[in-house]
Amino acid sequence: MKLLLLTEKASAAQNFAKALGGTSGIFNDDYYHIVHAHGHLLQFKAPHQMVDPDKVAKYSDWHDLSNYPWNLLDFSWAKEVIPGMQQTLTRIKQAASSCDAIVIATDDDPSGEGDLLGWEIINAIKWQKTVYRMRFADETPANIQKALRDKINVTNQYEQGEFLEATGRERFDFASMQLSRIALIIARQSGFQPKSLRLGRLKSTIINQVYQQEEARHNYVKKSYYEVRFQDANKNIFIQPTKVKFKTEAAAKQEQKKYHHSAIIVDSKCHKYQQPPDLLDLSHLAILVGKKGFSSSQVLTTYQKMYEANILSYPRTEDTKITQEQFNQLLPVVDQIAHVVHVDTKLLSHRNIRKKFLVKNATHGANRPGLNVPQNLAEIEQKFGKCGRAIYLAAAKSYLAILAEDYLYEQEKAHLADYPTFTCTINLPLELNYKLIFDETDLKDEHPNQRQPFDVNATPFIYQGHNPKPKAPTHRYIIDFLKKDKIGTGATQEQTLANISTGKSALIKNTKEKYSLTFPGLIQSILCDQTYIASPKVTEQLQDTMKLVKQGKFDYRNVPFLINQIVKHDLAIEQKNAANLSKNSKLVKLQATKKTAFTPKPKVTGTWQGKEIVINQTWGKHTFNERELKHLFAGKSITFVLNKRKITGKLAKQTYQGHQFVGFKADFK
Repeated sequence: MKLLLLTEKASAAQNFAKALGGTSGIFNDDYYHIVHAHGHLLQFKAPHQMVDPDKVAKYSDWHDLSNYPWNLLDFSWAKEVIPGMQQTLTRIKQAASSCDAIVIATDDDPSGEGDLLGWEIINAIKWQKTVYRMRFADETPANIQKALRDKINVTNQYEQGEFLEATGRERFDFASMQLSRIALIIARQSGFQPKSLRLGRLKSTIINQVYQQEEARHNYVKKSYYEVRFQDANKNIFIQPTKVKFKTEAAAKQEQKKYHHSAIIVDSKCHKYQQPPDLLDLSHLAILVGKKGFSSSQVLTTYQKMYEANILSYPRTEDTKITQEQFNQLLPVVDQIAHVVHVDTKLLSHRNIRKKFLVKNATHGANRPGLNVPQNLAEIEQKFGKCGRAIYLAAAKSYLAILAEDYLYEQEKAHLADYPTFTCTINLPLELNYKLIFDETDLKDEHPNQRQPFDVNATPFIYQGHNPKPKAPTHRYIIDFLKKDKIGTGATQEQTLANISTGKSALIKNTKEKYSLTFPGLIQSILCDQTYIASPKVTEQLQDTMKLVKQGKFDYRNVPFLINQIVKHDLAIEQKNAANLSKNSKLVKLQATKKTAFTPKPKVTGTWQGKEIVINQTWGKHTFNERELKHLFAGKSITFVLNKRKITGKLAKQTYQGHQFVGFKADFK
C-alpha cells in the first residue's frame, strides 16, 4: 500500500523523515511519502460569502444591530484557501494522486485541532479513498514508528469524535464574531472609538476577571482593627482562636494591660513528610518564566521550537501525569538532564515513580524534558535564547524533583503558660530533599517567611490588621482563577493570554507579571459586565458540551446555535451597560488621548460578475458618484482626480490581513 503521510509543518516532516529513514521509502511493508502543510491551509469564507444571493446584503452590513443574532441555518460553512497557501495545497494533492491512502500525521491536540487541520485538507482535495490517523506522544523516532504501526482507519470522518469536536468549536468561535461586532457598534454609538474589540469564550472570561479585580482594588476602603497578640524573639506569633478585635488602638492598649509576658509551653513535636508537587503544566511553567521578564507569547513560541527539537515534550497536552512507559523512557537520561541544570544526582534517589504522578493512559503525558538532552545550558541559550534557557530550567527541575525524596519537616505546637488560649503552630525544615531541586513556593506572588524554633518567652503587643485588599490580577491569579473553574488546558490558557496581550489591538498589558486593561479592553469589560460570554460558568458549560460531542452524545452541528442564545441575552445587557462607559473616569481620560475618531466607511450594494456584493463607497478622500458606481459594477475602469492626480482603476478581488474582499483597485504604473 502506498501511504501519504500528511504532517502539520515542515519541522514535523523533517522529524518524520529522520524517524523513518527519508522523505519516502518502505516502512512495515508499506511504501510511504511524507508531505507537510503550514498549519491550517483553509479558513471559513466571510459570512456574506456563505449565504444565498438574496441574503448577501444583510450579512455584508454588520453595522445594523437588527441583523443580530444571525440565522446560522443560512450558512453553508464553506471554506476557502488562505491567501498564499494554494501552492502547498496543490503540492499535497499532486502527491496524493498516486497513493492508496492518506495518513493524518498532524499534532494530536486535546482539542482535536490536528484532526480538523488534516480533514479540511483532505476534503479540499476531494479525496475519496482510505484515510488513517496516527497519534504520537512526541516526534521522537520510537514514538513516530510506533504510531505509524498502530494507525487506525478513520475513513468516515463523521464517526471521528476528535474531528467533530473541533468542527463544532470552530463553527461556534466563528459565529461568536457577532459578539465582537455588536460590542463595537454599541461602543461607537456611545461615542467611543476603539479600532476593534475581541469577544470570545476564554478571552472574555479573562478580561472580565481582570476588570473585576481592578474595580475591586480601586473601590477598596481600608478598615483597620487592633488586637492583642504575643510574639517571641523569633517572631513566632501566638493568637487566640476567637480573636477579640478593637476599632481603636486606645481600646486595644487598655486590653493589653491585662497581659504580661509569659513562658512558652511546647505541646507536641512530630515529623511530617511532603511529596514533590505536581508536574508543571504550560501555564504554571509560563508563570515561572514570566517572572524573568518573558511574555506568554515568547514562552509559547520558544517552547514549540524546543519541542520540535525533541528537547521538551509536547506543549499542548491536557495530561498532568505520566504513564509508567513514559517514566521508563526518560529514566536513563535523568542524570544527563541533572548535569545540564546543575542538580546533584545524589538527590535523585527515588527512582520508582510515585502513584501521585502515575496514570494508566496518557496521550502525551505531562510537560517534561525530552529525550534529546542538550550538552549544557549554553547550548540551549545559543539555539533558543534566554527564554529557552529559563523554560528548560523550570521544566527539567520540576521533573527531576519527582525523583527526589520527600521534604521532611517538624511540626511544633505550643501555648502560653499563663494564657493557654494563645497558641501557635510552626513547621521547621529538617531535610529539604526535593525542595533543593524545585521549590513550588517560587510560583507564588509572595514568598512565606522561614520559621525559627520557639523561644522561651513571648511578649504581648498590639497588632494592627485590616480587611484584606482584593488581589491584583497577576499572571498567577488569572491562572489559578481559570484552574478553579476548570477552564481550558494550561496551553490554551497561555495561548489566550498571549493573544489578548500582544499587538496594537491588545486588550490587556502585562507589566511585571501584573495585568491591566488597555483602552479597548476597558470598553469591552464595561460592556460585557454580567454577560454570558464573560461568565466562567457559561464558558465551563460550553467546554463540557464540546466533550459530549467528542463522546458522540451531542450533535456537532448544534454547537454553533448555542452562540445565538448568548447573543440574544448579551445584546440587551451590552445596550444597558453602554451608559456606564461615559461614567468611567479612567475610560474618559483614555478616550481624550486618542488623536482621531474612527468613522466607518459608507457602503454600497451592487451586482458584479453576476454576484451581489457590498463595497466601500469611498477610496481615500474620493466618494464614487452614481455614474462611477455603475461603471465599476459593470466591470469597467473609471478615472477621477484626487490630490491633483488622475487615478484610474476598477473593482477587483483583494486581500487585507488574510481576509478577501472586492473593492476599488487603482492601476499604479
